[in-house]
Amino acid sequence: MKRRHSYALVWVCAFHITGFMNGFENKVLNFIKEQEMTKPGDMIVVGFSGGADSTALLTVLWELRAILKISLTAVHVEHGIRQDSMADADFAGDFCRERGIDFVLVREDVPAIAAAEHLTEEEAGRKVRYSAFDRIVKEKGGSRIAVAHHENDVAETLLFNLIRGSSLHGGASIRPVRDNIIRPLLCVSRKEIEEYLAGKCQSYCTDSTNLENIHHRNIIRNRILPLLEKELNPRATEHLARAAEDFRQADLFVQKAADEVYDRIVSADGGKLSFDRAELLARPEIIGRNLVLKCIEQLSGSVKDISFAHISSVLDLAKTDGGCGMVNLPYGITARRVYDRIEFYIPGKDISAEPGEIPIEAGKEETQIEIPVLGKVAIQVFPYKNQTNIPTDAYTKWFDYDRIHSVVFRTRRPGDVIAIEQGGELRFKQLSKFMTDVKIPVYDRDRLYILADGDQVIWVPGYRMSGAYKVSKTTGNVLAVNVIDGGNLNG
Repeated sequence: MKRRHSYALVWVCAFHITGFMNGFENKVLNFIKEQEMTKPGDMIVVGFSGGADSTALLTVLWELRAILKISLTAVHVEHGIRQDSMADADFAGDFCRERGIDFVLVREDVPAIAAAEHLTEEEAGRKVRYSAFDRIVKEKGGSRIAVAHHENDVAETLLFNLIRGSSLHGGASIRPVRDNIIRPLLCVSRKEIEEYLAGKCQSYCTDSTNLENIHHRNIIRNRILPLLEKELNPRATEHLARAAEDFRQADLFVQKAADEVYDRIVSADGGKLSFDRAELLARPEIIGRNLVLKCIEQLSGSVKDISFAHISSVLDLAKTDGGCGMVNLPYGITARRVYDRIEFYIPGKDISAEPGEIPIEAGKEETQIEIPVLGKVAIQVFPYKNQTNIPTDAYTKWFDYDRIHSVVFRTRRPGDVIAIEQGGELRFKQLSKFMTDVKIPVYDRDRLYILADGDQVIWVPGYRMSGAYKVSKTTGNVLAVNVIDGGNLNG
């Protein structure tokens, strides 16, 4: 690892010392506000490798902390891949100590994890990082996870996905906000990041593996994009990123249309999804592709390994006249044609679950109970004194106890509804429709334990709490529920 120091003109450094916000910081601030990434009182867990991107991210958030009224915890994950990687950890620790930023070092043997789980080191590293971020958000009572993706990453992802055969969905831009993950640097390029660090006279680490053209992404980053900018258009990266955002907007539009078709024609029977093939063929093919993709996602919870060829094979199955046919898909899913119907299912998967109900006896003293599938849950009631740091992460929730008549953890029932806040009003949605909208896999829906008050859903762990039970200024007592040892559906 070679640590690079970048120095700008003395007057640039002097400008920084005056404390005035520079153009980069103003641009990022406006983007954070535009995308509603933070709110006052948030504690942000920042992924901090020590490289240029994450150093710029942590620096700009630290500079904006007073304006945004946020606090920061930096998390450095040492992967154990490079012999000199501890030098990066030392740099990250020193950077944070100099600024009084809370710092957490996580050490993992990524090569061993990759070998054990049959993943590439890149996949295992990403899994380890986000697992660490999620755990520390929970432990620290954080609100958001900030990562350092920027404009060049968007362009790289677009090219990478298009080259490997993705269509509109794969070309979509990286989202600025997804669940509790925020990406404040998506509005800036790598060049702007390097200029910002130079203007701050701020050094950073350079991972030598990023310069090796042995991974597809590195080839795009180090060879293809620079060639496009040099030979075709110096703003090629910017234009690709803008196109990716257009793809994202178009993809959202098509997905919405496909969701409406899904709700009208797809029926679920246990773990099997099916529809009339004539209904599929009557729609534009791009809607049909997204409908097939949605069926796969409902069963598997993921479409990462689904390619254009997989979707095409299902469409070809639907177009073929005759009796029966079958296609094997990733995630153990089978798609088959049975005369006029197309079915999706996972052979041999037992998804049945006996409906269960676990009453909650909440008191001033914390109690712990075991919830099937979800895991160990801590429950407590205490007086609300207008605290400002109300937990917002997926693992810990506060509810207005005074509004609850009876509270139980149970599996879903017909007639369950959840209150969703829209435009400042509460609107009730059928739980079954909500589960479809947020893409809870079909085989998880009957196993997932929800927190309920009669037929009103208080909380779907890992997905959403009801707007009707939120803590407010009139709250007298709080019901605190914390998943402390989650199971398969821990959220």
